[in-house]
Amino acid sequence: MTSRLKNNIKELYETFEKYHSNSNMNGSPNYDDLNKWNDELFSKSLTELTEDDLSRFTGKAITTWGNANDYKHFLPRIFELTAELKTPYEIWIAFDKLTLAEWNKWTENEQTVIQEFMIALWESILNDNSEKAEWEFKDYFSAIAHFYPNFTDLLNVWNKSESKASIKHLSEFIVDEQTSLFDRKKISGFHDQKENAEEFISWILSDKMLNKVQQKYFEFETESFAEKISWAEQIIVNERKKYSTQQRV
Repeated sequence: MTSRLKNNIKELYETFEKYHSNSNMNGSPNYDDLNKWNDELFSKSLTELTEDDLSRFTGKAITTWGNANDYKHFLPRIFELTAELKTPYEIWIAFDKLTLAEWNKWTENEQTVIQEFMIALWESILNDNSEKAEWEFKDYFSAIAHFYPNFTDLLNVWNKSESKASIKHLSEFIVDEQTSLFDRKKISGFHDQKENAEEFISWILSDKMLNKVQQKYFEFETESFAEKISWAEQIIVNERKKYSTQQRV
């Protein structure tokens, strides 16, 4: 986790500390164990809650358990665990609760700190070379790309990154998602999405990105993932040819 992301998480706690919840949270009358769930959730302090402790609440929050203010109380810890790549339930669901809570109507500083969290989280996982980040990358990218308000900002961060992790993530995404992205024109994830696919494709097929992939192959040609970079380069070359042919027709 980057220092920028750590600082942002601290700001999340400070921003949302005014929101309180308690073990009397309302929930669906169909939940026979609601009192037990509430007792379990409030048996620890906020910062001690684990992803397992918060998984049930994250999945049911606002829709059938608790309200928007209850979610605001738990939000800093849910996002902190997300930053540690331990998202309770699913990152898409955790972010989608913001939509259900109409976060675009929250105070300006609350919206700002959440947007800053998303971009800091993106920068962190993009440059994270751990095996866990490799497993989680596609889901995190898809979720952030959908909920963060400016997709171009994400590509700019990717442009600037020269890390081993960022080229590895890019190469693996291009190779693994070739059909979904270039043929079906969608970014696959918890929910497939098409709204940013065209911009993403244009960015990947640009001269700048082709040159970068070629350069990174030689920089990391002795690494185990060098072959994946080479495959990604060939896909880019082939897709550029297809695009050029389509333009002439």
